[in-house]
Amino acid sequence: MKVEKPRGTRDFAPDEMWARTLVERKMSCAIENYGYRRVSVPTFERSELFRLKSGEEIAQHMYVFEDKGGRELCLRPEATASVCRMFAEELRAYQKPVKVYYSGPMFRYEEPQKGRYREFWQIGVELIGPSGPESDAEVIEVAARSLKSMGLKFELEVGHLGILRGLMQDLKVKEEVQDDVISAIDRGQKDKAEKLVKDKVFFDLVELKGDKKIIKKAEKILKDYENASKALGEFKGILSYLDALEVDYSINLGIARGLEYYTGMVFEIRVEGLGAQNQICGGGRYDNLVELFSGLSVPAVGFAFGFDRVVEAVKEQGIEIPKKKIDLVVAPVSDEVREEAMKIASRFRGNCSVEVDLMNRKLGKILEYASRINARYTIIVGPKELEKGLVVLRDMKSGTQKEIGLNEIERIF
Repeated sequence: MKVEKPRGTRDFAPDEMWARTLVERKMSCAIENYGYRRVSVPTFERSELFRLKSGEEIAQHMYVFEDKGGRELCLRPEATASVCRMFAEELRAYQKPVKVYYSGPMFRYEEPQKGRYREFWQIGVELIGPSGPESDAEVIEVAARSLKSMGLKFELEVGHLGILRGLMQDLKVKEEVQDDVISAIDRGQKDKAEKLVKDKVFFDLVELKGDKKIIKKAEKILKDYENASKALGEFKGILSYLDALEVDYSINLGIARGLEYYTGMVFEIRVEGLGAQNQICGGGRYDNLVELFSGLSVPAVGFAFGFDRVVEAVKEQGIEIPKKKIDLVVAPVSDEVREEAMKIASRFRGNCSVEVDLMNRKLGKILEYASRINARYTIIVGPKELEKGLVVLRDMKSGTQKEIGLNEIERIF
């Protein structure tokens, strides 16, 4: 019987997995340089965790199931809510700020297409505790620095949902309607948003995009709106820190973000070459989410990379990823020295990557194999050489070889 992988999932062959591992290592290193530490959360959670504030769209696409105890669970569709739940249960006694990051698969039942899968990977960062503009700026810088560590070219847009929500408060738009407006803007459904908010001033604000010059335009639009003007002042403070950190950005006051828990600064990062699925990062401030799970009012800010799209962008932009290399291949020339060859391979594995022939190939075939996998050297183990305490070390690039003692080889590695 032929059994195929489920739709919307992928297998990763060794070469692809090696490339993904290298990209993840570089990005993780960049994140850890800011003091963030890695955490892990469950692959499945109680479904109400995400129904509370992750938004209608995510709730509709969750993989929901009932366990044998009758509890409704779901595969995690994102991880920010899980980290907030973890903070409430496990981390509230930690010294603040709590700086954590995660990496792993998420699951959403969506229509598979290029750049969109039902099982997809994210790398995310969460900063819990501080509320000032410098913390927002740091999180944005972490995202930008992580992509720069890979040599990626990208465009960063920054907005502030607090300005939009503040203006809706000033316009007396009910709180339960505000989430629908934000969702409609995020989906590009302007007609729907216009039915919910009648005032033109709101859409004049949403359409503001560009460099810092648009702040003056925003100030003019919002001069009579107290809550929105206050949020705009907070946004200016964040931009000031980004300028000091020399982070390149543009302003887009129409960034809405589909997740309902965002309350303040929001940002998105896009790259060329991925078509409609060119957004590889999104995040922002969510000051009320921890309180849902703990009753404690704790501000927080974070983001998540669409890791699959990051890897695809690396390929599209022609960034070279070094191939996996083997330092040594140990080649026994006959069965009588095969046991000794295994011992030699084991001896060097503490210092470098080593393969020993396991296919009982002839020497010529072993050398061909070593060449194909880009091995640096081959150790040829023969009975005559072993009697003298020697092996033959072959340089696979130059093709030169010489008899050498094993102790001398150890000095190479």
